[in-house]
Amino acid sequence: MKKHFSKPLQFQSYETLKAMIQNGQFDPELIYSETKLSRELGISRTPVRDAIQRLAQEGYLDIIPSKGFRLHRMTQKDLLNTYQIRCALEGFCAVQLAKDFESRAAARTLDYLSELLEEQQRVIDTTHSVSEFISFDWSFHEQLVAYPENETIIGLFDSIRYRIEDIAARSLQLEGRMEATLSEHTVIYENMKNGNVGRCYKAMLVHLEKPGAIIQSEMV
Repeated sequence: MKKHFSKPLQFQSYETLKAMIQNGQFDPELIYSETKLSRELGISRTPVRDAIQRLAQEGYLDIIPSKGFRLHRMTQKDLLNTYQIRCALEGFCAVQLAKDFESRAAARTLDYLSELLEEQQRVIDTTHSVSEFISFDWSFHEQLVAYPENETIIGLFDSIRYRIEDIAARSLQLEGRMEATLSEHTVIYENMKNGNVGRCYKAMLVHLEKPGAIIQSEMV
């Protein structure tokens, strides 16, 4: 069961460590000391330990008994689990948006998704920055997941953000993958915009499968 924090210092520790992970401040090859980290952050060991335990539950970290912790290393099981969770969440949300395509709420979401597609195209045409593209890629999927206004779905999706962005970063470095991702996003968007429920669901599954398949081939 996921641990929930009731004290501000515990939440602060969790948010600080999570941000450090997402900003690449931990070396995946190193094992870190809980005691040393708490001193560096100026926070007592107990809230830091609670934060580490929660981040381990969420798949960000691996706890090494009697040694410390390190960044979690992606496994084939992680890839499969992430793919299945995303298919369940994003497939459902895409279908809901396609069903509601004529509503005002859907129109607002679709307008924002269109703007994100334009930003992705701009990155491809200019900087070709993987990190910049990933930020718009995440926003595209995050906005889609937010559409049904279901806090449980949003929370579960956010809990696997690190895995999603890790998979994206590794796959988007390959030549042509950025362009292919934009093309897949566009197909999903067009089918949602036109109310093509079956086609948008299929397009979403195809899109979500690609990055994991790329990384899985590297693991073999």
